[in-house]
Amino acid sequence: MKKLFLLAVTAAAAALAPLPLRAADPGRILIAYFSWGGNTESLAGYIAAQTEGDLFRIAPVVPYPSEYTPCTEVALEERDTDARPEIKERVADWDDYDVIFIGCPVWWHEAPMIIHTFAESYDFSGKTVVPFCTYAATFRDETLAKIVEITPEADHLEGFGSVNGRTTGVDEWLDRIGMLPGASTGIDGVATDGNSDVTVYDMAGNVVYVGSRSEVSVPQRGLYIMRGQLKTAAVIL
Repeated sequence: MKKLFLLAVTAAAAALAPLPLRAADPGRILIAYFSWGGNTESLAGYIAAQTEGDLFRIAPVVPYPSEYTPCTEVALEERDTDARPEIKERVADWDDYDVIFIGCPVWWHEAPMIIHTFAESYDFSGKTVVPFCTYAATFRDETLAKIVEITPEADHLEGFGSVNGRTTGVDEWLDRIGMLPGASTGIDGVATDGNSDVTVYDMAGNVVYVGSRSEVSVPQRGLYIMRGQLKTAAVIL
């Protein structure tokens, strides 16, 4: 995050259209997850409790085998055939969510193919995706990277990997990416008064606006970092 504040301040393009400003709203956070053995489900539930977001279980129409070895065989066949397992239900009110956590176990070195199905089932334009996964030993980074890769229309925040669903470090991670209630203070808490200047960065660290807080403009709805005179905050604009 320090990298954001070392960037040179540049003027925003005049073509940017103003959008309404608001703090991150827990009702606009979705935690979508696929879980087989229960580890990812436990982690997703913890994230939902901490962020006050909504849970959505990505459940297959055809259940995976309950025994470990047969399940790994099905998962490998799906990976090798680039399968798209059908999902039982769709997310209600998809357009109402700004931030989408997507979580899964590591299966055969990457995200299960049902996560590909999920990613291809929705329009992620203007969304911010936060990947997370559970794993036994390795391929954490590859799985998080795969979730980013298959949601190219979205912005992305730092992901998180948990060994066997442990919650150690989750609170610090959520705080670091501005997803804990109270961490996103909103525009009113960023500067000292309505005429104060602010700098707005996108999640890639690019400056998208410099100027009066009351006239903030951004290129599209999403999660941004806003820096004022005395405070810096993650806000959804």
